[in-house]
Amino acid sequence: MAENYVNEKIGANYMRGKEAVGGWINFDENGLTFKSHAVNIQTGETRIEYAAIQDIKKRNTLGIVPNGISVYTNDGFEHKFVIHDREQVIKFLKSRITQ
Repeated sequence: MAENYVNEKIGANYMRGKEAVGGWINFDENGLTFKSHAVNIQTGETRIEYAAIQDIKKRNTLGIVPNGISVYTNDGFEHKFVIHDREQVIKFLKSRITQ
């Protein structure tokens, strides 16, 4: 069973171009929201509804560090995150998009 991340937040980096924007992923019943720390060059929020997720895959940071995920949305966009416990996050997200 996947860990339930609803109403939880985890530390994460969101790749915006070449910048790894530090912040938090907040999970709720319908989707996730990445909120950046104020000290980043690029700040703001990114919202992804679970219903818009087409696929989730593992990715390696810098091509070698196994700590990232790619979240592909129905519009063809690839959202790249660096997170801890990616196996559990992937299981959780897959459980939400198959409901």
